[in-house]
Amino acid sequence: MASTGKKKAPKRVTSKKSAAKKSATPRKSAKKAASKKATKKSAGAGKARVVSKKSAGSNRKSSGSASAAPSYLRVFPRTFLWGTATSATQVDGGDLHSDWAHFSQKSGNIADGKDCLTTCDHWNRYEEDFKLMKSMGFNAYRLGVDWSRMEPRPGENDHAALNHFRGMLESLNKKGIRPLLTLNHFAVPQWWLERGGWAQEKNLQAFMDFASYIVENTGDLVSEYTTINEPNVYSMFSYMEGLWPPGISGLSGYFKAMKVLRNMALAQGKLYDMIHETHARKGFASPSVGMAKHVRIFDPARPDNRMDRDRAAEAEYRFNLMWTDSIHDGRLQGSLGKNEKFHDGPCWDFIGLNYYTRDKIRFSPTAFARLFIEQDPVGDVPTNDLGWEIYPEGLYRVIHEFHERYRLPVRITENGLANAADSKREHFLVSHIQQIARCLEEGIPVEGYYHWSFLDNFEWAEGYTARFGLVDVDFQSQQRTIRNSGSAYKKMIAQARKSGR
Repeated sequence: MASTGKKKAPKRVTSKKSAAKKSATPRKSAKKAASKKATKKSAGAGKARVVSKKSAGSNRKSSGSASAAPSYLRVFPRTFLWGTATSATQVDGGDLHSDWAHFSQKSGNIADGKDCLTTCDHWNRYEEDFKLMKSMGFNAYRLGVDWSRMEPRPGENDHAALNHFRGMLESLNKKGIRPLLTLNHFAVPQWWLERGGWAQEKNLQAFMDFASYIVENTGDLVSEYTTINEPNVYSMFSYMEGLWPPGISGLSGYFKAMKVLRNMALAQGKLYDMIHETHARKGFASPSVGMAKHVRIFDPARPDNRMDRDRAAEAEYRFNLMWTDSIHDGRLQGSLGKNEKFHDGPCWDFIGLNYYTRDKIRFSPTAFARLFIEQDPVGDVPTNDLGWEIYPEGLYRVIHEFHERYRLPVRITENGLANAADSKREHFLVSHIQQIARCLEEGIPVEGYYHWSFLDNFEWAEGYTARFGLVDVDFQSQQRTIRNSGSAYKKMIAQARKSGR
């Protein structure tokens, strides 16, 4: 998602991580204010260190040595999940039937004019990539499966694709890397989008048929799920900003966005029950089911100004809490419904948080379409290549808030930054992992950290301009090279394992 810190945002907002610039619709919030992002273009591919497939493990002694572990790493339990994350559309390549395959081939939709048809070729190179993960010490990997690859045409399941995906999961399990499977990470089949996609409740059955097919046929290999990725971001960029497929905006787009969020909440309830029932019926391991929620810190630009505080609280409720309140209570909240019951109690077992940045919010009497919410420029603070503020303490704040509100275990399902030169990523890792350590010391059950991203990838509307990878990818040769920050992360993991609780 990328938002802009300026009063007049450029038309192209951007990327997967660029979320809630246009916050939402009014309603009184329940908690303190929190944050968001900003946009700027990222630059070329920076210098990296250590290597590709052959030499990835050669560093073990030097960078994997666990001597003199920093004190903050000693609080991590030995069972902690140290991992990384990707999404299928962004890294796999080869899927011609998704809405993003169609959208990215149309002129003007992607910042660098490129499409998502090849990306990192992870679908074919997964064994090389998983060996690299193993060499870096990961014991967890959040990955996705694209519905359009499994069902390219309505009712036509591609069993060869399913068997290939099973091979990927088997490879991870053999290497001691626990898969966390995402069932929907933005992309959908083009044929389903043309039927109305998430905006039509009647379409949910087709999605459930796909999800059941995957769980029935892979549940022996995976028992941890993030069902839906960032419903708030998807509804905003696809139906309010018009920057993602189907490219709808305006007032009609806003009302469709609310339907999308409502239908995704209904789907969450159905998915939760289906996954648990399927695992029980087939004798699979007891599953853990969550979702990945993009959250930001929304702070008032002028803390002493009552109107700024009010608008920051409104932005926080709309973007961070309305949807999760609904799936936790099993009742549709806020703009999603009138407290109608759709599930018996919570329909998640853990809280998945995708955290990147914060926004400073001020009241603007002219921002009627934005509910009088205006985002302040980022100002003179550390930022990533996209201009998003680097604000580590925000991770501590959102973990606290979500755990106090819902009393469930927490996983950081995404956290990272665009930094092509790799000059800031190591410090970013250290400073954010220190915030997790603070939470662990206070008794909050944080179970794992999945750094975004393993590889440089196709960053949605940004194309290939934003470099989020621990591993540099040359998209011409498909050469992988572990960045210095990737080696630093490897060392941190080794130290935490040796000296942790």
